[in-house]
Amino acid sequence: MYCYNSFRSDCEQCETTIAENELNAVETSIGMEPSETSIKNILNFARSYDVLETESAGYVEMILN
Repeated sequence: MYCYNSFRSDCEQCETTIAENELNAVETSIGMEPSETSIKNILNFARSYDVLETESAGYVEMILN
């Protein structure tokens, strides 16, 4: 298994500028909040999600019902 990264300075500059513009748009928007349903869904998922470390398989992720 190997990883390969390639960077081009001109592309990196463009992506950084786009990300900064999007962040500024989010910071300046007023009244933008997730819905109550979205928050409940995220919290319910967090309650049902568990990770255990086993000797034979390492880390095991589970969604509990």
